This record gives sequence, C-alpha cells and structure tokens, in this order.
Amino acid sequence: MTKSPRGRDGRRSHLRLVDSSPDQAHGPAAGVDVDTTPSVAVLETLLETLTLDLAAAPRSLHPVIAEASVARSAAMLADQLWPAGRPDEIGEVERFFWADAARVLGERRDQESFLLLTSLARTVGPAGRLPLQRAHLSRLRTEGEVPDWVTRIAGFRLTSAIVSEDITGDGLSVVLDYDDEQHPHTVVVFIDNNIGAIVKDVFVGPPVDRVLDAYQRGGRVTIRTVRPATAAGIILQALGETNDYDEPPVSEDFEFFSALLVNRLTQLPERPVRPPIRPLLSPRQRDQLVDEFLESTFAAGLSADAADIVRLWVDHAVDHTVGGPLRVSAVLAELFLAHWLPRKILADSTYFDAVPSVVKAWLAYAGDRTQLALDVIDEAVDAVDIWAPALDAAAIIDPAGDGKPGERVFLDDTTSDLEDAYRALSGLGSPPRPDLQGLDKSQAATLSVLAPHAWLMAGETLGTAYAPDAFDIAERLVRDAPDLLAKARLSTWPRAIVWLLAHRHRLVGPGEPLTPYALATDLASSPATLRKTAKLLTDTLILPR
Repeated sequence: MTKSPRGRDGRRSHLRLVDSSPDQAHGPAAGVDVDTTPSVAVLETLLETLTLDLAAAPRSLHPVIAEASVARSAAMLADQLWPAGRPDEIGEVERFFWADAARVLGERRDQESFLLLTSLARTVGPAGRLPLQRAHLSRLRTEGEVPDWVTRIAGFRLTSAIVSEDITGDGLSVVLDYDDEQHPHTVVVFIDNNIGAIVKDVFVGPPVDRVLDAYQRGGRVTIRTVRPATAAGIILQALGETNDYDEPPVSEDFEFFSALLVNRLTQLPERPVRPPIRPLLSPRQRDQLVDEFLESTFAAGLSADAADIVRLWVDHAVDHTVGGPLRVSAVLAELFLAHWLPRKILADSTYFDAVPSVVKAWLAYAGDRTQLALDVIDEAVDAVDIWAPALDAAAIIDPAGDGKPGERVFLDDTTSDLEDAYRALSGLGSPPRPDLQGLDKSQAATLSVLAPHAWLMAGETLGTAYAPDAFDIAERLVRDAPDLLAKARLSTWPRAIVWLLAHRHRLVGPGEPLTPYALATDLASSPATLRKTAKLLTDTLILPR
C-alpha cells in the first residue's frame, strides 16, 4: 500500500491503493441557478470541494470519496456555523441551514448538485436528514441518467474486521472490511501506542485480501480477526484519546477520513464493545520488576545507577506509552534517550554515561522474558547507540571525572504532558552549549542544563526566534545573580524566563496570541508563580528592552 505525496487540489491524495490511478477529472459544475440565500455560498464551496476530491480518486472509489468529502464538510460546518449557544438554539440554526440547503439543491437541475444532494442526504445527521432526503427523492423522480456508483454512496456494510499489531508494540492497525461486489475496500485505522494510543492515521485501503497479503509479506506483525463491534470499540476509545489533544499529530488523511469513520462506526447495528481497562502498575510492582532484573544475569557488571535508570525506563513506558514496561522497541528507545530522559532529569556525565549499557541490558532481559525474536531485540539495542549522543549533549560538564556514582535531579516532577515529551522538539534541533569559562563546578553544572532548557522551552512555546534570548537570560542569571537561584525551584527558572519574554515582546494580552492562563498552562505552572519569579529577574538583572 502506498500514499501519494501530493495534495487535495485536484491531484492524487488520500488513497493508499496499490497500482491505482485517478480517472479523468470532473469539470466544474454548470447550469447552476442563481440564488441569494446564505446557504448558496456554503453549498458552492461544498460542491467545489466534492468535485476536487472526486477528481483525485479512481472511479472505483468515487462513492467512498463522496461520502468522506461530504462527511468532512458537514463536520466542519458544525464547528463553524453553529458552535455556540444553547442546544435548542444550535439545533434551530442547524435545521434552518439544512432545510434551506435542501430547497436550493432540490431546485437545481445539474448532475453535480444532485450528487452533492445525494451525499448530504445519506450522510448528514438527524437535524438535516429529513428535508435533504425529501429533496433527494423529489429530484430522483425527474433526474435523468444517474451513474450506478451514486446509488452506493454511504451504503456500504461492514462485513469483517482484523487487527494487525506490530510485534514491538509500537502500534496497531484496525482494518475494517467493506466487501462490496462493485466497490470493495477497507478503511485502515492506525493507533500509535508511543503517543498514548491515539488514532494517528485513517485511510482507504484495497480489499482485505490484499491488505492481509501485504501484512504477511512484511512480517513482524500478529494478525487476528475481531467482531466489528470490538473493532469499533478499539477505534472509538483511541479517537477519544486523539480528541484530548488541541492539535493532535495526525496525518492529512486522518483529517479527511475521520468523519466518514465516525459516521460508519456510530451506525453499526451492534453497540461498540469497550476494550478492557489497561492495568496500571503500582510503585511496588514497578520496584519488583526492577529487583527481578537486578537479580538476573543480564544485570551483571552494571553501574550502581542501574536500579535508578531501569526504574525511570519502567515509569516512562507505563506512564507515557501503551504496552507495558517489557516492550522492546527501537522507537521506544529513541523516545526515552533522545526526548524524555534529557528533559526529565538534570544529571552529570557519569550518570548519563551509564544509561546506554543499562538500557541495552534491560532490552535484552525484556526480550528474553517475552520470547521476542532476536533480530527485533538487536534492532532496539542498536537504536540505543544511535540515540545515546542526545544524553551526551544534555549532561552536566563534569571536569573532576572522579568516577563516583552519578547524580541526578528531576527537572520537573509534575510534568506528564505527552506533547512536551514527543512533539515539542521538532524543528528546534539541539540547543547550543554555554560558555563555562570562569565558573566554578556548581555554577557550570547549573548553567549547562538551565540555559539549554530555557532555550528549548522558549523555542517550543513562543517560537524559534525567542530561543536565543532565553538562552542569554539564563546565562546572565547564573553568571550575574547566582544567589537568586535559591529563591525558586530550578525547573521554575526556564518557565519564568519564557513568561518574561512573552510579556516583553507583547505576545500576551487582549488581541494577542496568548492569554496569561493559556501561557501558564503551556508552561505547566501557575500565573502567580511565574509572575513572581519573573519579577525576581527584572528586579535583579538589567535586561535589554
């Protein structure tokens, strides 16, 4: 299965069909009557969108794409045209709009508007269904030749479902099979376990036998058949996790097909079966896992920090991903070493130097316990070497090099935001290294973490243009006012610096991109704490305007 990289403006997109190509593009709608009601402009946009979406698809999938296009448009209308007010007011606006839309489309005589009317009549919810269906039936009596595929819009029946799960536990695909004689297809839903089991992708695939063949040829997956109601429950729960994000990291195809997916799942004759609640590991159970590892032969010769490092791995796997602490995955190794651990703790080079060997030993131990294939374990172990330099970049400079057990301090004991852990670093790259000349060991250690941390947080929260200023303020704080550091937690200072920059550059306030509350929420702190700490900076340091 493949995906075209091109967009939705009349070119290929949204489909992942092997050897598929679009048919001749449709021309623009013609013969449209003039109307002055507010619905007309919206309907013209829906019609244009539908025409372009169909032009990007092979004719065999036109009924599916028509359903998806209109379902998406209807969902966007619900967000834009009736998002506020009391429920009865919202319903009245919605009913009026769809009644007017039904009248406008019912009076037209071109085939494109009939196609739109058919799609709307079979897709829109209860508030607009009756007038749209009446208008559709009225036009159907007088309509000329109607393409056979139009009668299949929103008329597909789910016949079976399979779940394909990666053996590393990184994610699973739920494949919904619509075994129609004329338009067989699947809807494939990918759920990413490394980002809290959210739905990350939805796309139309080929018939289920070709999907199964592709999975079997690719290997490294387990495949099982499930009831449609069970598949629906898995997907709806994951969609709930996706909706918890303000801006979830989803694909373009998710945006296009998610409304179709929800419509189809909510119209199943069976009630969706909710998946079992994922078991949680208590602190005692986590400690027991660590003890069992330390008693095994895999832990022989490891650093004195091994217990602490393994416990951090267990906490990360359980609290921030799905699948459990014994999951062996190259992606999980990347997330732990390159993103989560450097942002979670302040540690010296002795401590971070011990991490790769401990993680490798744990992966070998976990792979042995779960009887995982050796090549999968080797892939995860190799990933540790690839991402270990991220720890080197985050380590406190340790000029003494006395070989004592490493030290680590949690930068933030409260942050559990998945977006911070896995998405925030995109586009920023690695922070600069501060100049440590003239500083004692304690100051050098503080600056080595504080300045890059402020740089990253400012770049992630405000934009890359603000990262250098945050770095400079952090450096001045350590060099010019080291006694000030004791007046707040170390993890508060980067947040206070970002708060200060946002206000200095007038990014906060009426008509601005941020509100004080929203910024404080992004920084995982309270406005009062940030305001107080930022004032310490301005009262002590002379900062440029």
